[in-house]
Amino acid sequence: MSKESKKDLIANTALTCFISSGYGGTSVDEIVRTSGVSKGGIYWHFKSKEDIFLYLVERWINDGINEYISSLMPSDSAAEKLTKYIEHYLNNIDTPVTALILEFVLQAKDLEIMEKLHNFSSKSLSVLGEIIETAIKKGEFCPLEPTTTTQVFFYMIDGIGHQLLIHKDKKLLEKTLRSGLAIFLKGVL
Repeated sequence: MSKESKKDLIANTALTCFISSGYGGTSVDEIVRTSGVSKGGIYWHFKSKEDIFLYLVERWINDGINEYISSLMPSDSAAEKLTKYIEHYLNNIDTPVTALILEFVLQAKDLEIMEKLHNFSSKSLSVLGEIIETAIKKGEFCPLEPTTTTQVFFYMIDGIGHQLLIHKDKKLLEKTLRSGLAIFLKGVL
């Protein structure tokens, strides 16, 4: 088995354990038992349980952004691309991974770990930034500062997404996100 496939085997097994027992309820020993990989083998690929989880989050975010990008058509307007982003977000917000990320964030005390999680969002910000910057340059959007405009859009979605955590009401989340998108687009068009 190649080094990368063993790393993914460990990560996939850990994800199954995390979904079953929660992040806090999963031990490296459980991952060892379930994966059949020795503790030394796990530590060869990952420094810690936290490192395994961060690998999974990064992979999940990268897969999600790649899935989003593949849904875009060259003929889509910037507004259509941002609408597709909202749709993608809604389709992925109530997955077990999202709940695990929240649990992890609530337990994380290390600022370096929080910074790593924050940096994972940079790919999404970059993709959205390209869409918004292009729309501004082409006159599709008002002449606004692209980085700030991208951050407003991204963090609006992130903040509204926390509603699901509070209210556990996906219909409210969907309604609020669609209203937020409409308000945002009215402001930039």
